Amino acid sequence: MNKKFIMGCIAFLAIMAILIIGCNLKNKSTTTATSQDVVTTTSNVGNNEIAEENNTADNVAENNKVKEQEVTKEESKQEDKKEEKKEEKKEENKAPTGNTKYYIKVNYQENCVTIYEKDDDGYYTVPTKAMICSCGTATPKSGVYKTSPGYEWGYLEGGTFGRYSTRIKGGIMFHSVPYVEESEDTLEYWEFDKLGTTASLGCVRLCVRDCKWIFDNCESGTPVEFYADSNPGPLGKPSMPKISDNEECRNWDPTDPSPNSPWNK
Repeated sequence: MNKKFIMGCIAFLAIMAILIIGCNLKNKSTTTATSQDVVTTTSNVGNNEIAEENNTADNVAENNKVKEQEVTKEESKQEDKKEEKKEEKKEENKAPTGNTKYYIKVNYQENCVTIYEKDDDGYYTVPTKAMICSCGTATPKSGVYKTSPGYEWGYLEGGTFGRYSTRIKGGIMFHSVPYVEESEDTLEYWEFDKLGTTASLGCVRLCVRDCKWIFDNCESGTPVEFYADSNPGPLGKPSMPKISDNEECRNWDPTDPSPNSPWNK
């Protein structure tokens, strides 16, 4: 065989071997790099997810903090409103407060009495009872006075008698329409028909039912305020029947709870 031909084949095989070895090394390097890229990518994805979770938790915490601050501000506003209402009652409405259960207001212009109780804040703003009355020329025109004990039967000016008297100031009292004698069946019925108008010398006349209620329920020291207004009061002005034409019953107060009263038969 030709020696040159043999040497050529050997050289060719050597070159092919070098090329094959080079390709294998290149592929190995590429595979390693690819594996590293996969690991790196996976690691980055994990880190991103953790970062997103942390951001979400931070956002939730921040939102909760904002909500708590808003709730605190709202509660503070509500407390401020309560305080403002108290001040309005005290200053604008001039609603009084005190230690007694009731507060009595006498509108001498409209001859109407209104009884007030306390609200939840301790001010007398709750009207509970209205009474028709008759005031007079000497009735106080303003001011606040405190009641003191009176009499179940009391002597009045002109030689008449009043029932269930509660003293307001000096000789000014709550009491019934006058009686001729100290007896339930001697009512001055013509004076009873004047209830709701100015008719007394200065006391506040009431029907028996109403003056007895004050006598029984309003403790000594209960405030009584006098004022004038065309509005009789928050509960209005009650009415009272005229009795002069009823000759059989008129000597009795029609609101008298006595079983002897002909009105109750």
